[in-house]
Amino acid sequence: MRVLKWTGIVLGGLAGLLLLFGAFAYVAGGMKFNRTYTFAESPLPVRADSATRARGAHLVRTHACAECHGPDLGGKVLVDGMPFARIVAANLTAGRGGIGTGYRDADWERALRHGVNPQGRGLLIMPADLYTHLADDELGAMIAYLKTLPPVDNELPATELGLVGRMVATFNPLTMPELMTSPAGRPATAPPMGPTTAYGQYRTRTLCIACHGADLHGAPHPDPAGPYGPDLGVVRDWTLVQFATALRGGVTPDGRTLDPHWMPWPHFSHLYDEEVEAIYRYLQVLPPRTEAPVANR
Repeated sequence: MRVLKWTGIVLGGLAGLLLLFGAFAYVAGGMKFNRTYTFAESPLPVRADSATRARGAHLVRTHACAECHGPDLGGKVLVDGMPFARIVAANLTAGRGGIGTGYRDADWERALRHGVNPQGRGLLIMPADLYTHLADDELGAMIAYLKTLPPVDNELPATELGLVGRMVATFNPLTMPELMTSPAGRPATAPPMGPTTAYGQYRTRTLCIACHGADLHGAPHPDPAGPYGPDLGVVRDWTLVQFATALRGGVTPDGRTLDPHWMPWPHFSHLYDEEVEAIYRYLQVLPPRTEAPVANR
């Protein structure tokens, strides 16, 4: 009887500790998720001419916005897995349930470049680490195009973290948005488009670093479930045709087909020839790794 009594006491104590831990994680994770951030407004050239909008449409298409927000950018539920989380990509249009009617240019800029909504709350799974490197004129072109999207009526639930999600968010920063400060040296205007290493270096900063690392020598995928982003130094051994086939067609020189869920080559298929060659030329002279590689998982 004494053994059973002490066993009950121990189990009861462990249950109490688990409840306390769960309550702490729920509150702490919620505070982290609901925290707000302040970024100063950054005036951008958002012009309404057709050439600017066409440039913005190309950038929206090639930067894979439709991957999360849907083919019509009307938004969708990305994860519906409570009690972990419900993660929703917003309806970007001015239709019912969309953000298009309420966003000012400054709101678009902060969402794209810094990963926060107009209230300053972090946007979950928003790749601001790419858009923060866009030159002012290119980001302005994207905003100009987004403001003209055909309205889509699609009312969506809010993004929400459940108990498990809040517990994970307490200890795992990968589940929270990467809140971006303005990088030093970001240009006001993009380099002239052409098959040059300078333009290729610029374009890799806006397309490739989220998955392949800041130095492009490989990194864990930003989605914890995703594969390791390989070292792009391998492109030194490829021809331009082989690289274009992998980038725009999803087939590597050794015959592997890349999973479009993790490598958005269907979106890169819209890249201009000059962009593809520029990226290739830069990867041919990619500086060597300066840090030890991050271990694959």
